[in-house]
Amino acid sequence: MNAWRIYVTGTILFLVIGISLTFPGDKGYFLKWLTEYRNPFLDHYFYYVTRLGEEYGFVAIGLILWLRSWRKMLVIPLLGGIVMLVSYLLKNLFSEERPLLYLKRIGWDGPMAVLDYQLLSGHASFPSGHSLAAWALFTLIAAMIRKPWVSLICLFLAISVSLSRVYLMAHFLRDVIGGAAIGFALGAAIYFLYDKWMNKKQLEEAFPVQEHLD
Repeated sequence: MNAWRIYVTGTILFLVIGISLTFPGDKGYFLKWLTEYRNPFLDHYFYYVTRLGEEYGFVAIGLILWLRSWRKMLVIPLLGGIVMLVSYLLKNLFSEERPLLYLKRIGWDGPMAVLDYQLLSGHASFPSGHSLAAWALFTLIAAMIRKPWVSLICLFLAISVSLSRVYLMAHFLRDVIGGAAIGFALGAAIYFLYDKWMNKKQLEEAFPVQEHLD
């Protein structure tokens, strides 16, 4: 199995499993279930890995790509801008309540904040912007660097960011699954456009257009 197929297969499995887990109980079922498995290691892991879905992740990946190719690096800020715009528009379109509002409404008396991570409120839950950003970013990287170990690392980190949003009580499971699906589609689309642009550049460099003098 080639590297890209590994990544796509892993993505599909994650989405299928995630969707199936949204059916039992109400929308907060998985979120409440996850609190039963909190421990210091997971608290710190998810607290920090969630930041890969923020600007830190894009800056870090952009610098790594810059060492390989400045053309690859240029795609990262473009992707970041598209992710921000899509996330903003969809959050305003759906205007879904955050877990904090939901938990207060049902009278939840279980654990809440993880470490000092600020619990988010308001109606901007769907889709998860962090999950969307992480899947867009790591999908692009997996498509660009087609090596099995890169695909596996990208899958692991993208899934980790998605789960971190539920673990930190910032989103419901359906929010991160929706974000993952949209993010994957965006990352793949940007890579498709980048690949077409690179092929065109290579053709132009291999066969430069000759100017004909009258």
